[in-house]
Amino acid sequence: MNNAHMKYWLVNALCGVVVLILLGGHMAGMHLDDLLALVVGSSTEPLEWAEVNVRGQSRLFTVSYVFLLGTALFHGLYGLHTILTERWSGRRAARFILFGCWSAGVILFLTGTIATVSFHLLTVTP
Repeated sequence: MNNAHMKYWLVNALCGVVVLILLGGHMAGMHLDDLLALVVGSSTEPLEWAEVNVRGQSRLFTVSYVFLLGTALFHGLYGLHTILTERWSGRRAARFILFGCWSAGVILFLTGTIATVSFHLLTVTP
């Protein structure tokens, strides 16, 4: 493995750790709220509009969602790129796969970021 591949592999591993932490926190807070209530002592319904609105107003949540989106996309698309280039190893195929993964990543990241930031900017203060 040359230095460029090692660098991307290391970034991929770090993204995997970030995804594990952020997605774990998301799953605990949003989908295990009853279990969390046993530990913390109180519970709110995370899907009620008032709660969604509070999270939408929070810069911390907005930044963490965009960061999670970026790291998850890099981690997933790097893995897809690795699988596809192991299957089709020609130079032309490798360029096509790289272009496809980058294009999909940029389009998905921009779409998700615009949606998240737009929600943050448009959320009404209660």
